[in-house]
Amino acid sequence: MERPYSGIATHYETPTGYSIIVPAKKHLPIIIIFSLWLIGWIRSIIFFAPTLENFYYTTGGLSFEGIFYIVWWILSTAAGLFVTKTLMWYLIGKEIITIDREQISIARKNDILFRHKIYDLQEAKKFHVEEEHFEFVFWNQGNSLGIFRNRGTIRFEYGFKTIKFANDMDQAEANHILETLRSSGYLNATNFD
Repeated sequence: MERPYSGIATHYETPTGYSIIVPAKKHLPIIIIFSLWLIGWIRSIIFFAPTLENFYYTTGGLSFEGIFYIVWWILSTAAGLFVTKTLMWYLIGKEIITIDREQISIARKNDILFRHKIYDLQEAKKFHVEEEHFEFVFWNQGNSLGIFRNRGTIRFEYGFKTIKFANDMDQAEANHILETLRSSGYLNATNFD
């Protein structure tokens, strides 16, 4: 007999509010592909590094080969930083949501470039659960890359924007968390209307 699923999130009440910690889901195909890409990237940096000192001709002008290496180095570094950021998120990232009587705070630990966001709870409306399944496609037909899109299961409207959090959480677990927040008084009927 299969054991009931206990969920991915840790949630608890503190003296100042309610805290929810959601670890990033480990998407093994992405972790494998990005790890292999990162190894290849490091090897190419080591291979091409000695050639970077020969940018100038003896007359001091920049050669075509030198321009190519500079452009390649810039693009390669940007791609390497992006892959490193994404890999770090999938391996050790955590989403930390804190709710008190006045605001909801969403932070991402170990996600470089993510800005801590705070929302006024009075303006947060229509809390609901909408599970969006992960699709492993690199060439998405939509307007955003499928593997990097925020698939937050818990959502609310904040003005004319939909805020999403609790990435890749199961719908049943998200419903349980929203019900707990409602019964404990952190969210009230106006937050669901």
